Amino acid sequence: MYKDPHTPQDWEDVALERRTDAVELRRADREVACLYYLGFTAECFAKALCAAKGRTVPREHNVLAILTHAGFSPRVLPPEVQNFLTDRDVGLRYQPALPEDVKIEDEIKAATRFVTWCTKQLRRRTKAHRRNAP
Repeated sequence: MYKDPHTPQDWEDVALERRTDAVELRRADREVACLYYLGFTAECFAKALCAAKGRTVPREHNVLAILTHAGFSPRVLPPEVQNFLTDRDVGLRYQPALPEDVKIEDEIKAATRFVTWCTKQLRRRTKAHRRNAP
């Protein structure tokens, strides 16, 4: 049976793998799959934040709810990132094409901003943990 990642680093490693998958899917011009994997990336980073804060990692896919569970308000994120996260759900897997109003480049930029934000939060936690270690 498959086991979920356990540590913040485990979750981040999976997130980076899914981001690499998204890059390859974009190169292959598979926009829906790329966006779906960017959603996986965001979810894994949000779960890394939960693990980093010592919270249980929820078994759900709503990234904004996972962030809230980790103790972060989604309002700290720019509106385009909030919109990206709001629209990332598992229903995307059933779409044959992106809706006309969804621009893949805008979605990639929002995903990148979220990854950068999460990485900063995780590094802050790591630095603080090291400072407080005996």
